[in-house]
Amino acid sequence: MIFSLFAAAIAAAFFAGSLVLLNYGRQLGLRYRQEQGAESMAGLPAVEGAVFALIGLLIAFTVSGALQRFDERRQLVLQEANAVSTAFDRLDLIGGEAGKNLQKKLREYVGARIELYRMPHDFSLWEGAEVWSRDQQKKIQGLKTEVWNAVVAACSQSNFHPSCPVVVSAVGTVFDAARMRAGAAEKHPPQIIYAMLFGLGLGGSLLAGFSMAAAKARSWIHMVTFAATLAATLYVITDIEFPRLGFIRIEGFDHFLVDAHDQMRVRN
Repeated sequence: MIFSLFAAAIAAAFFAGSLVLLNYGRQLGLRYRQEQGAESMAGLPAVEGAVFALIGLLIAFTVSGALQRFDERRQLVLQEANAVSTAFDRLDLIGGEAGKNLQKKLREYVGARIELYRMPHDFSLWEGAEVWSRDQQKKIQGLKTEVWNAVVAACSQSNFHPSCPVVVSAVGTVFDAARMRAGAAEKHPPQIIYAMLFGLGLGGSLLAGFSMAAAKARSWIHMVTFAATLAATLYVITDIEFPRLGFIRIEGFDHFLVDAHDQMRVRN
């Protein structure tokens, strides 16, 4: 809820600021034309074009990066599901009660991971990151330790089994996938990029308003469309960067991990 309000507030503030600067820029343009004449504005479009081109490039690269990170997070969900299924299958190689016990512990670990992403969580304005349930994270860490200790015990020197190397590698891959997902969730552009987007957008609004002085009548349609387009773009970029908090979400890909967990329960 905090994130949605924060993103909406930023977009609304930009929209209002853009409209104000468009109108103010137009007033400056009218005053400039009255004092210097229409001919004095001949060279200004080159400067405006350079600024607008920079804004366009920054938006394009930011959107592209956000979409790339969005796809990466979805891919990591699939990687974790594959790693879990592979590890569970390879635990069959140990056999006996030890193998079944390991599979049970791994199933509990995966269930806790699924529950973590299903739990309500929110956004920390100070940290600029998602806030997850600390209790659930501690539970997952405890289950992770249990799984690893059980694997080490099953593959100790006295109990060594020929399949132990592939089992240890598969279980390690499960933990690596979880760590990569946690890292991807905190992977965002530097905050200076958002500040540049906000500042350049407002600066572009001022220049656009200045250029509108060439028209005798104020066109609110153009002003509102310009401000709304930039505000919506800024909101969408922010929303994509946090795909478990806004309107653009990746929960649809969680079913791969849920399916893997369901298959574990069926086989046991």
